[in-house]
Amino acid sequence: MRKMFMLFIIGVVALALVPSTVVQARQAEDFCVGSPTIDYGDTVTGEITDAAAAAVYCFDGSRGDEVTVSVEATSGDLDTVVVLSDPTLEEFYASNDDISATSSDSEVAFELPTSGEYLILVTRFEMVDGTSSGRFTMTLSVAGDGSSSGGGRGGLGGLGGGTPVVEEDPVVINITCDTGEEIRGGVQFSFININPGFSYTVTAIGIDGFDPVIAVETQPGIGTCNDDAPAAARSVMPVPGEGRVIGDSLTAQVRFTSPRTGFPLNITVGSYGVEGGRFAMVIEGLAISPFSELDGFAIRVPSSVAQEELSVYMVARTTSLDPFLQVGRGPGLSEAYIDNEFDADLVDFENVFLLSDCDDAGLDIGGSDCTGTEPFSAGSEIDIANGSTYVTGDVDAGIVGLPESSEPLLYIFGSSSGRSGGDYAILIIGQVPEAP
Repeated sequence: MRKMFMLFIIGVVALALVPSTVVQARQAEDFCVGSPTIDYGDTVTGEITDAAAAAVYCFDGSRGDEVTVSVEATSGDLDTVVVLSDPTLEEFYASNDDISATSSDSEVAFELPTSGEYLILVTRFEMVDGTSSGRFTMTLSVAGDGSSSGGGRGGLGGLGGGTPVVEEDPVVINITCDTGEEIRGGVQFSFININPGFSYTVTAIGIDGFDPVIAVETQPGIGTCNDDAPAAARSVMPVPGEGRVIGDSLTAQVRFTSPRTGFPLNITVGSYGVEGGRFAMVIEGLAISPFSELDGFAIRVPSSVAQEELSVYMVARTTSLDPFLQVGRGPGLSEAYIDNEFDADLVDFENVFLLSDCDDAGLDIGGSDCTGTEPFSAGSEIDIANGSTYVTGDVDAGIVGLPESSEPLLYIFGSSSGRSGGDYAILIIGQVPEAP
């Protein structure tokens, strides 16, 4: 799995290594400072070389504007790439390498989520590591008159604050259980790579009286479900910033074996009824082995709870593993959902961009950013009544924030610097929506 995730990581690092003008802007935390500005309808020319592997242009847009950025190579062997982002390169909205199977030109079309300044990055395939070069033309256009009324500047696609985009909810997760009952899903957790024949356990505890139900899908829309699991009733999960959550008769649990390669594997926590509520869920059976391994999972939530905090922690079972967690988002992940079903083979990791990472929860050290992540309280532990115990520690990783939309997020679980291994569990704290 590590090989395909390296494409994603290399793409992110390359963006931080583009020419000196960009580096200077990064130090000022705004790439648009000193960069050329353009207006709707403008066409500009530029050149990509080994000495200048990227060009930056900025424009002002209004919320709802439907913009198109087209890049065409006009000389050399240039294989263009275009990226649309916010001025800090923290939120990536759209990107494209090849406009078609027969053309290496690039184009993105995107509806602006807020009013404010936007950045266009024109570069080449593999960016600073690429070998193509040549001149290009870039055109910025907008549908209609481009005069949509704007709102405050904010973030669709980051884990943080910002002005939410009101949208019709495209995520409707309805699962027919093996009992014949149907549940509404709140949070769906999809395996990227499946090791066939491995055993896993997923346990969910409701917070403040919520009654969760778990569905594990091994066929699209059909799942093994559980509402109440007496054997797991005394399970304990720590919720950073709040304390321990202790399971009761409403605790849900499913044990399962992963299907053969090529079959989907989705875990969804939801509710049989109309009531929504908060939950804490633990997935067991995971391990980093060898040390360089990376595990990937896609998480998506309905828009109705996209402004509710989502917490994801990676907790080592023993001190032999120092967890490291990353989260990204982008069209390369969204395009893997066809008719609301996830196909891991369709993920394009070159078009998924890093939003945040965390090494040790609650600390900002060693280049990782755990801002906003509450650490576990001293002596806390995950204790699954009929499963395993995971003693939380200072080196466990976690990322906490607002999904901000129903667009899926990619979480990558590994070890710090790829130098340790061992068993771990994933703790998710989230919200199931009420029925409309």
